[in-house]
Amino acid sequence: MAQITDQISLAVTTLNRGELVAMPTETVYGLAADAANEAAVAKVFTLKGRPATNPLIVHVADASWINDWACDISTDAEALMAAFWPGPLTLVLPAKAGVSRTVTAGQDTVALRMPAHPQALALLNGLGRALVAPSANKYMSISPTSSDHVARQFADDELLILEGGNCEVGLESTIVALLPGDEPRLLRPGMVTVASIEAVLGRPVAQQSGGVVAPGQHHRHYSPGLPCYRFGANTDMSHLYQAEDIGWIFCGGGQPVAGKLIDLGAEPEGYAQGLYDALYQLDHQTLSAIYIAEPPHGSDWQAVHNRLERAAKPL
Repeated sequence: MAQITDQISLAVTTLNRGELVAMPTETVYGLAADAANEAAVAKVFTLKGRPATNPLIVHVADASWINDWACDISTDAEALMAAFWPGPLTLVLPAKAGVSRTVTAGQDTVALRMPAHPQALALLNGLGRALVAPSANKYMSISPTSSDHVARQFADDELLILEGGNCEVGLESTIVALLPGDEPRLLRPGMVTVASIEAVLGRPVAQQSGGVVAPGQHHRHYSPGLPCYRFGANTDMSHLYQAEDIGWIFCGGGQPVAGKLIDLGAEPEGYAQGLYDALYQLDHQTLSAIYIAEPPHGSDWQAVHNRLERAAKPL
């Protein structure tokens, strides 16, 4: 069975044995393994059921650690690290020749970030080495934002979970590629917005493409087990409001319904922080389906819409 602990020393000992630890970060809980231990990294893929073609993000405790993993570190990369690390921004940089291609999914690039969570940083510093830490869930299911979420996902597995409270950001990190010969490129939106990145760089950030594979790009991802649908503001859902076996997620202005309703509010930060927990709550009740009212569109909501498009089918 999964075990929850607040002991950093026990978590460090577990990682040194080549085992996995579920680690809290400000974004989501990650399934951490010693990034330099090939066998431990392989266990991450096996336990999650994650395909080997999906790269892992390497987590560091200090910006200087990236020198062990990346080369051709640009002034753009240095500027973004200074502005946003520690924090929910991942940079994709050219990988050093010796970096495991298991970690990078065979690519010559490596994804790196410095988490902004005291327990994560204490664990990294206690180990003294970088950690890979994809979300601590089964592949394509809801990402965990509490230790309880992780324990539910891995109830039948021997996994140590480091308690770190509820995640403050609640969505996975923004991913930006900074590669020689290419412009800065957004690979995954997060709560560090494109506008804030462009303000630091002083130039535009390109959207997607560019040939680099990044985590979280599968068309179905972050998904509950129940059927899950999203609907726009102009869609009349009143014919379902009296159904007691339906769960609802609203973005402010929740309607009177007979089923279970969670209103995440109309602010993007609060909505993002609560989204996965809301999905977990509804997914573990006796319901037939989940319906999500789409939030407003705009740059502040880009990350939320990215996750909803993968978690819920459109009506």
